[in-house]
Amino acid sequence: PAGLASAVYAARAGLKPVVVAPAMGGQLQGKGVGVENFPGVNESTGPELVRVMQLQAARFGTVFHQELVTAVDLSSRPFAVSTNETTIRAHSVIVATGADSRWLGVPGEWEHRGAGVSSCATCDGFLYSDQDVVVVGGGDTAMEDALVLARTSRSVVVIHRRDKFRASKVMIFFFYN
Repeated sequence: PAGLASAVYAARAGLKPVVVAPAMGGQLQGKGVGVENFPGVNESTGPELVRVMQLQAARFGTVFHQELVTAVDLSSRPFAVSTNETTIRAHSVIVATGADSRWLGVPGEWEHRGAGVSSCATCDGFLYSDQDVVVVGGGDTAMEDALVLARTSRSVVVIHRRDKFRASKVMIFFFYN
């Protein structure tokens, strides 16, 4: 959403924004579950939200390239943004890479996304209110998700494959306190 919102504002300001992103999109595109925590959206799916944001940006003149960026040269102006098919020259570049979830690849994980398996505690945590939940991981994101879920869930168990968490000291402090 950040890249598309930037495109809308840039286009409305009379600039000529170009959005370069793969067709598969980012985290919202991969979530077929309901999006209810986005301002102004009462009920939508990730792909639908992205679709209407793209339509809005296009309405104001945004051009879309469904490609991956392979290189960016910021050493001189205009900047060069290269893809597999073309090089786009621009006076400004907004980098909005979004987020990708790291999935475990275990049986049943794909089938249960949005129905018991989630990659976003902030987005979906309320669905597990007063339930026992599990967070897998030992980094900052896992610690943050565990803290978010601890506010509403009956219990939170963190499963980690190492003997120590990789999270930052401050996140580990908050986790234990």
